[in-house]
Amino acid sequence: MSIYDTIIKNGIICTASDTFKSDIGIKDGKISTLAESIDSSKGNIVIDAEEAYITPGGIDAHVHLREPMELFGVIADDFESGTRSAVAGGTTTIIAFASQNSESNDSPEDLARAVKLCISDAMSQKLYCDFALHLILYKVNKEIIDEQFQKLYEEVGVTSVKMYMTYPKLQLRDYDLMNVMYTARKNGITTMLHAENGDMIEWMIEKLEEQGKTDPYYHAVSRPSLIEGEATGRAIVISQSLDNPVLFVHVSAPSAINCIRKAQTKGLKIFAETCPQYCFLEAEDLRCIHSHDPFEGSKYVCSPPPREGKDDQDSVWKGLQNGTFTIVSSDHCPTLYGGEDGKRAAFKNGHNGEFKWIPNGIPGVETRMPLMFGNAVNGTKLSLERFVELHSTNPAKLYGLYPKKGSILPGISDADLVVWYPEGKYTGPSTISNNMLNHDCDYTPFEGYGINNWPRYTLVKGKVVYKEGEIINDNSGIGSYVKREKSKLAVPNNEWVSELRPKYLIDK
Repeated sequence: MSIYDTIIKNGIICTASDTFKSDIGIKDGKISTLAESIDSSKGNIVIDAEEAYITPGGIDAHVHLREPMELFGVIADDFESGTRSAVAGGTTTIIAFASQNSESNDSPEDLARAVKLCISDAMSQKLYCDFALHLILYKVNKEIIDEQFQKLYEEVGVTSVKMYMTYPKLQLRDYDLMNVMYTARKNGITTMLHAENGDMIEWMIEKLEEQGKTDPYYHAVSRPSLIEGEATGRAIVISQSLDNPVLFVHVSAPSAINCIRKAQTKGLKIFAETCPQYCFLEAEDLRCIHSHDPFEGSKYVCSPPPREGKDDQDSVWKGLQNGTFTIVSSDHCPTLYGGEDGKRAAFKNGHNGEFKWIPNGIPGVETRMPLMFGNAVNGTKLSLERFVELHSTNPAKLYGLYPKKGSILPGISDADLVVWYPEGKYTGPSTISNNMLNHDCDYTPFEGYGINNWPRYTLVKGKVVYKEGEIINDNSGIGSYVKREKSKLAVPNNEWVSELRPKYLIDK
């Protein structure tokens, strides 16, 4: 008689804290049992891991997909293709973005309603894994934001908001950042910041245009490392003054990394995310020197841009090793290269392909874990435990999904798992190519990058959704929306730099 829906035999489980041999019993979508040996006759389905590593499913906490408010132009992936691509790369939960839909500064739309609209749209599609949502906030009405944040948590389980210090349509003044952080602290909402000095970037773009320097490469020139470092340092001052934890997204610059590290050393609740593009790509890629078409460099246009070279990449790797970085995400934001609504939108409305008009964003949800796993399993850059911490466990803890996600705990955790290939038995492609990927984008910026492993099996809630290079469509539609709890990491210190205290604390 079967006890388990699925048994995984002969695996080496790797968590954020331990690596050990164990069989896994799965029942009703949950991790049921970990044991040295489970009788195969007790399972309906038996998977032989052949002494391969088994890790918790990846959580990609920074994924842009097509949704009702298209703040970044036309995105190639919707929730169906985005989750399909995710599971093919070992990611079993994504956190995407709902966007505030605000007609004016004075009457912002109900934030929870904007999230509900996005959930409804996503749930009408076939989902290959679970998803949660952040909210992008770009217009602030301080009179009602407290009520709005309460509804975000209570009605739709959203416990994080993202804000921008750059992009003309999205950029918030320090005054508005402070108003949001003040209220976020009260409501346990995690603050996410895109830290680049938008005013300085706008000025630099104008000067480059005056000199006729408008090829894609100059996108990187217009956003130098120091500009990211300046905005990061300024935001840390705001964070400290309000005793409000902050997560800096897609950190790339050594100057920003140093600011974050110093703040953490002081005990401030400052967290940081980076992405594979800052470990592997360089600003020189935007020149596309091996192509006859200089516009092909637009395939690498994202913000912040890839940095100058090996020293910058080494700074990111060091931050991953020493704990400066809390999580690794993809910042998946795929815009087509060949379509007129993608990168070539820069030729619309009388423009001539100037970098200023190129939609920002690159695909990466599927390549995130395999690229980084290759640098963990051989021990050259990361330990396997640190790999799991960065890609699974910390995202779950930071964004209120732990221990349901990001762990392998019997009776508690969803059976979201990745079974990798045993050492020496990976027989798939040795390099990444776009034709092997499952997204709806027409390129990958990681074309030709070497890989030595790839997920052999991806399980979502105990169901195999990806097996040996193939999507298992019979198990599509398994995904659902996940309401989140408040962060287990981004909790205030209750330490202040002056006598100023929030009124909501004084009134207690």
